[in-house]
Amino acid sequence: MRRDELKEKDGKDGSKAYIAYKGKVYDVTGSPKWAGGVHMARHTAGRDLSDTLKMAPHGEEVLERVSSVGQLEDSGPVPGADSKHALRLLYRKLHPHPLAIHFPLGIFTFSALMLGVFLLFGGPSFELASFYALLSALVFTPPAVLAGMFSWWVNYDMASTRIFINKLGGSVVVMALAMAAVFLRLIRPEIAYGGSGLSTLYLALVFGILPTVFFIAYNGGKLTWPDS
Repeated sequence: MRRDELKEKDGKDGSKAYIAYKGKVYDVTGSPKWAGGVHMARHTAGRDLSDTLKMAPHGEEVLERVSSVGQLEDSGPVPGADSKHALRLLYRKLHPHPLAIHFPLGIFTFSALMLGVFLLFGGPSFELASFYALLSALVFTPPAVLAGMFSWWVNYDMASTRIFINKLGGSVVVMALAMAAVFLRLIRPEIAYGGSGLSTLYLALVFGILPTVFFIAYNGGKLTWPDS
């Protein structure tokens, strides 16, 4: 089977779901773990997983449960596998995405917390702390997103599965909400003190970031604990 033929066996629209590993092609159509051609919401059928399987929590023994349907032509190294393997080793050593993403997610939460304390008890220092936290989190979000994109590419070949789409979409929403809130706060420094529709909008933006942050964190957790 040629690689272009393998690519067509992606398990979508009623097609078979095939994967390749070390030169062999396997039919995973009947496996409940490959429903719709997607495995654990991160791997897609129609691809050579020879390099990807190295990162899995299981070994190649799981392929004994499915049928081999032939050989993969040109079954040498997966294109780009050698360079990506070196990058994966570097990624596992430095962990850039977990390192980068935890800071803005936590600071966004802290910003909402400080704003809540300000609304309950007053005190300009709480409102100021909320704004500075919001601004800091916004500044550090793009590097976190870029690190996530790098992880998505080097570890998962940018597979368009639900988890990655959710994380990317959530990140875009968070940045949009945060930029709007920062803009309003800069043009109206007293906006959090109430008394106008813009004040209500500002509060909605800051507190609206929270559920999106939790949504991103939840999907990140699904990558680590896919059965949860």
